[in-house]
Amino acid sequence: MKSKRRRKLSGKVIAAICTAAVAAVLLAAILITNIFIPIKYFTAYCVKRNPNSKGVMRVGFIDVGFGDSTLVELPDGKTVLIDGGDGAYGNNLNLLAYLNAAGVDTIDYLICTSVKKEHCGGLADIIKYKEVGFAYIPYCLNTRITAEYHAFISQLNKRNISYGYACAGEGIIDGKGSYFLTFLSPTDYQNPQSQYYAMNSDPTAANIDGASVVCWLEYAGVCFALTSDIRADGLKRIVGEYRACAALGQPYSMFRGKSVNLENCTVVTAPCHAGANGTYAPWYDLTKPEQAVISVGKNYSDYPSLKALSDICNYCQPLYTMYDGNITISVNGDGYAVTKSK
Repeated sequence: MKSKRRRKLSGKVIAAICTAAVAAVLLAAILITNIFIPIKYFTAYCVKRNPNSKGVMRVGFIDVGFGDSTLVELPDGKTVLIDGGDGAYGNNLNLLAYLNAAGVDTIDYLICTSVKKEHCGGLADIIKYKEVGFAYIPYCLNTRITAEYHAFISQLNKRNISYGYACAGEGIIDGKGSYFLTFLSPTDYQNPQSQYYAMNSDPTAANIDGASVVCWLEYAGVCFALTSDIRADGLKRIVGEYRACAALGQPYSMFRGKSVNLENCTVVTAPCHAGANGTYAPWYDLTKPEQAVISVGKNYSDYPSLKALSDICNYCQPLYTMYDGNITISVNGDGYAVTKSK
């Protein structure tokens, strides 16, 4: 009897040892995996890769709810990430999944267009898991202007990522000049009339929006105006500056030998997520876009506004991230194509 009992107890001990060993192996596997892949975003790494083709530029407007995030895959293989949404878990998950599906492990250029949560909120987490070559950021003296912006700047410094300030006349261009990205606004941060000066001296909601970075992207005759959260008065200023240059026969917004022709615009993003304070009819009358993208989430009854939709629909039917999901526009020498994830 005693012998059988000993054998029975030994079996229990062996089972316990095996269970503990399996648990230890699983724990070790999780810890090792977490070094390379964040466990909380594990599903974002279980995606089918669809890398870009050489000579093609892909511009992906990523569904990050009520926020902005755009991935530009340049025709020479470099990448630009503009904004990172609000930082909500589901939005970060979708953003990381989009980057991974595109095969993006290194972001050559990171552009933060606003200190507001819905633009910079996800960037702190993203740059934990992706290499970044260089960043363009707002000129904001108070890095604690929003909690999300502070977290982003802290992570930027922790990762020792070099950065400069996004100002009109700065930007990115390839060696052959086949593509370029330049900033139309804000003006030079050293200028006391700059929108950055207004934001730093009086950080009201209007002044923060006024300091939003507006980008112009051009390749193979297809042009994108990416407007962030600039308001109607900012659009009015840009339109006025452009028309003043045209009246004098001068190029507008010169950048390394390239000028911006707003009348050649193909795609616009609706400013302020198509809110009423971010629409200006003469802007659309000038750009006459073929495509308009509205990056907005559900449960926001004032977005998109009827006024913004009225201005946009005079020229095109908008695309919505909340309905169409991730929106990708691929550009080659023959034109462009639009694909949606929903």
